[in-house]
Amino acid sequence: MARNYWAGKNAIVTGGLGLIGSHFAEELVAAGATVTLPYRRDNRRVLRQLPADVRPVRLDLHDETQLSELIAGQSGPVDAIVHCAVVSGPMDVRLDRPAHILDANMRSVSNVLNCARRYTVADVVLISSSDIYLSPTRDPIPEEDDFRQRMNYSRDGYYLSKNYAEILAEAYRAEYGMNVFLPRLTSVYGPRDNFEPDTDRVVPSMFAKVLAGEEIEIWGDGSQTRTYMYAADLVRAILGMVEVNKYHMMNVGTTETVSVLELARTICAALGRPERIRTDPRRSGGRPSRTLDVTKLNEIIDFTPRSLREGLDQTVDWYRTVYAAA
Repeated sequence: MARNYWAGKNAIVTGGLGLIGSHFAEELVAAGATVTLPYRRDNRRVLRQLPADVRPVRLDLHDETQLSELIAGQSGPVDAIVHCAVVSGPMDVRLDRPAHILDANMRSVSNVLNCARRYTVADVVLISSSDIYLSPTRDPIPEEDDFRQRMNYSRDGYYLSKNYAEILAEAYRAEYGMNVFLPRLTSVYGPRDNFEPDTDRVVPSMFAKVLAGEEIEIWGDGSQTRTYMYAADLVRAILGMVEVNKYHMMNVGTTETVSVLELARTICAALGRPERIRTDPRRSGGRPSRTLDVTKLNEIIDFTPRSLREGLDQTVDWYRTVYAAA
């Protein structure tokens, strides 16, 4: 892949103070792009961890006028928008507040697509999720096993918003000829993840339990398998997806499948703490497997994503030198 694809380009990254968006900002600046980060708040003090070249702008993505003015006010044409901003939460929140989550996410997606069309933005990336595969029929899950085959309903507002965002993107591509990319992500972790007490993410929540000397509780027997991808590797893969421009809808993940029990043990080892893990077979651990078919991804990337242990070791280093110190 030609990394000079981004040199001199003007990119906007929404959600740029989150786990994924912050790594996009870092990688794009390193590749020679000018990066603008619209954001609402910096509760986790991520901004000071990013390159000085990044241009932060306070903005509400639900206000289309604000986003339009941001794009119009750039020193040159905007070449790419990477939309990482999202409203989500733990599963109970996703089920209890489906209208709030669906409405918030769809308004921001609609505004991004409308503004990108209005200002002829060449590349638009809408970060999607493997959560769209509610009832897959194959393992590993191919891209075709999605809403085009069957559209299952769930009250989960996050699930609905990701499906409808993809449907809207497909409609914009068909009607307006826009170049919209839909990477469907596996579980992601790494530096600048949400390690705050309110986190709903599995890796940081296990970190917190281990460091507090508490038990990690795993629902089910722990044999359910998942894949996890280091955030910087995920961003490299998605940028490659745009550079190659072969697939507009693609699974992004790794081939390293681990059980949830193995994940907990690996986190304990990376932190250098004893294993204190308890399984609860009486409670559902979710689907037995959520492995993605990454055949298409492996066609376009020119690197091997780091292993879970390597990525966790690097996350621990960041946690101790940056997060814990702060």
